[in-house]
Amino acid sequence: MSKKIDRHVQFLFSFDMKPYISSSIVRKRHGNIIFSFYGDESDVYTEFEIFAVITHSGMLESGHYVTYMRLRNQWYKCDDAWITEVDEEVVKASHCYLMYYVQKMLYHKRCGDVSCQPMSLRADIFVPIVGCS
Repeated sequence: MSKKIDRHVQFLFSFDMKPYISSSIVRKRHGNIIFSFYGDESDVYTEFEIFAVITHSGMLESGHYVTYMRLRNQWYKCDDAWITEVDEEVVKASHCYLMYYVQKMLYHKRCGDVSCQPMSLRADIFVPIVGCS
């Protein structure tokens, strides 16, 4: 018989995936050998941060889902038709079911412009990058 595991799990709010991407693993095993199929990694962003946490209350067969979502450094609890602001501590204390992460830097092109704009979900700062495609 299946049983729901119902206990608090600590989860990271940010982490770096660099040690786990394939080129880092190859470099660790074979040294700084240049492989033509890896290309330039200077534009690879490996840092991720959490932007949503889904919780489940109830039994394995049924229950209720609540989503905590972060927007511009403010956390929101989305519970059916009700959306309320909550503190980060509430999210950390939640019994997570699923966690969603996003790269810390996202790139967006402006229409008609060749420059990219890095955007962090933690700040409202936009800085042009020269030569970004």
